[in-house]
Amino acid sequence: MPFHLVTLHLSSVERPPLQTSQLICGHDKLQVGLDVATMTSVGLNPFSGNLAAHNCSWVRVHNGEVWYEVEAQAGACGNILRTNHTHAIYSNSLFIYPANNTSFTVPVSLPFLCAYPLNTSTSLNVAIRPLLPVGGGLSGAGTKARASMSLFRNSNFTEAYPSGGVILPLGLPLYVGVSVEENDTSFAAVLEDCYATHTSSPNDPLRYLLIQNKCPTDRRQVSIVESGSSLQARFSALFFLFQGTYQDVYLHCSLTLCDRRNFNCVPSCTGRAYRSVISSVPVKPLTIGPITWDKSPK
Repeated sequence: MPFHLVTLHLSSVERPPLQTSQLICGHDKLQVGLDVATMTSVGLNPFSGNLAAHNCSWVRVHNGEVWYEVEAQAGACGNILRTNHTHAIYSNSLFIYPANNTSFTVPVSLPFLCAYPLNTSTSLNVAIRPLLPVGGGLSGAGTKARASMSLFRNSNFTEAYPSGGVILPLGLPLYVGVSVEENDTSFAAVLEDCYATHTSSPNDPLRYLLIQNKCPTDRRQVSIVESGSSLQARFSALFFLFQGTYQDVYLHCSLTLCDRRNFNCVPSCTGRAYRSVISSVPVKPLTIGPITWDKSPK
């Protein structure tokens, strides 16, 4: 999705040197750092800044730098959130005023943006350090959102099985919950496809479909409890022997993140099979297992 950065150009005050400005796109906050000595040398007061929303950001001083922080959320301190097919992009501007400012003065603008991939990863959340001055401002990349999938003991989805192998009796409902680690509630997790295989690989071509194109393959066997309404998704399924054998079973789910501000993200599965017409982004498939069937007589 296209976006534009707007910059104010002043003849009386030099523009903030970008090479001494820093941007960190964290998992939950955006941080812009200004070098105190450099800002002062060009006639700017590094402590005078404000974002698009005045008196909103949190300021701290560390090692000769002034850091302005804002939550990575739409609308926070004037943040603008835009989404395209691959990223969620937060943009804002930091306004810095001249030193010894005692009268009406137009501030200098330092636009910045952080782009976050709309998929998940199991890698550690690490700080992003590289900086790119683009379009007269600062641009940076944030870490991927992370998701997890768990198997629960009850229909309230309150008691999860521990990680690793699980032994279950045949015919017992499977209660599966997915949670995406994302602070901005503008997004919702949508179950795209869920299926079972005999291997831990989500690419195994031999699979038993539970959810396909956002809808249950058989409503008598699968019930979607929640999908597209929050950063959590849940479903339950009656599951029996896959191909008539007592082999271990792995569950896999593919997800998309949907922008709830612009779309109705809850799938409608009445009548014919659901077909997506909304803008959404694939998420790395999740896997749980193995599930071993209890062969003891009941």
